Amino acid sequence: MASKLARSIQSVLARSIFWSRRRFLEPTLDPAYDSVILPAATYSPWLQDAEFRRVRALIEGHTLVDVYRCWELWHLVRQVADVPGDILEVGVWRGGTAALMAVRAKMLGCGAGIHLCDTFEGVVKTTRADAHYTGGEHSDTSVQIVETLLKQLGIDRATIHAGIFPESAPPQLEGTPLRMAHIDVDVYESGRQSFEWIWPRVSPGGVVIFDDFGFSTTRGITTLCNELQELPMSTLLQNLNGHAIIVKTG
Repeated sequence: MASKLARSIQSVLARSIFWSRRRFLEPTLDPAYDSVILPAATYSPWLQDAEFRRVRALIEGHTLVDVYRCWELWHLVRQVADVPGDILEVGVWRGGTAALMAVRAKMLGCGAGIHLCDTFEGVVKTTRADAHYTGGEHSDTSVQIVETLLKQLGIDRATIHAGIFPESAPPQLEGTPLRMAHIDVDVYESGRQSFEWIWPRVSPGGVVIFDDFGFSTTRGITTLCNELQELPMSTLLQNLNGHAIIVKTG
């Protein structure tokens, strides 16, 4: 009984610390409401997945995406395993989340090719909608850094496309159906143009995941996702862990 009580107290304290830090780093529009709501859910399935934890440890330093969103990407690759098409990531940085998805796809044997698109020179297409960004952020990467990570993880079905997306999208991608796309570009205009290129190529049942949804530093992405709520033949899920997920329903 004492052990169970101790674990319960530890869980409550951990979540209190988490939400206190989130309120400090990412102030909400209604801090009074947020301050009195303490999530009761403690389900953490990633703790039981040894392979996910192994890969997550290996990509440390190659991604700025937290464990919650990484787990969601890992889980979604499984959800679209029977959907035709490849997996595309726009906004790769050092390759962490792309490598994570590639490992998962290889584990499942679903035959998906992985396409990694990035300028490798930092954020582009900033506008007044992106107060936190001026351009060039996250340029501390290179194709070589990503290639080294992919090799370390034994990924042999990944193709790196360097340049501004979608203008630099290679011809072989033009007719490639997509089962899953991860857009992690931080700013409105880059996100909008990426989505407009990607969406017609997504197979029914496929998903597009926007990273940085709801963060105070990436309000342009939040604005864009809110604009897409009425998109035909789709369902948009606003996941408050930092993802907005659009499922193509038809």
